[in-house]
Order: sequence, then structure tokens, then C-alpha cells
Amino acid sequence: MGVASTIRTDGATLARLDNVAKQMGRSRNWALNKAIEDFVEYHEWYAAKVQEGIEAAERGEFAAKEDVDSVFAEFGA
Repeated sequence: MGVASTIRTDGATLARLDNVAKQMGRSRNWALNKAIEDFVEYHEWYAAKVQEGIEAAERGEFAAKEDVDSVFAEFGA
């Protein structure tokens, strides 16, 4: 059994959420839970990747100038 919680949002956002849930054939509760799960999962992944980058930098692992220039050139930067 889940733990109950309350959120406050504006009517327009709630209507949009309900519309998405309806399109998916799901309940508002399911859509909220899915959004929260996705949000938490993404931010846990992001924090882990940032930490990996910090650790790599501390070990002196950086991209070579030629690699960086190549990526910038590929995207016209």
C-alpha cells in the first residue's frame, strides 16, 4: 500500500495531466506516480554522471583539444 501525499497545482496543469492520463488510458494517480518516478530516476542518473565526471577530472582525464574542436566543428560552434 502506498503512502498518501498532497500536491497543489493550478487548474490548467491539472487539466493537462488529466488529458494525458486519459489519452494513455490511465488514472491521474498513475500519471502522477509515473512523473515522480521518472523525475527521481533522471535526477539520480544525472547526479551519478556528474560525480563520474568530477572523479574523472580529479584523475586528470580530460578530452584532448582536437576532440573538443572536432565536436564543436561538427555542430558549427
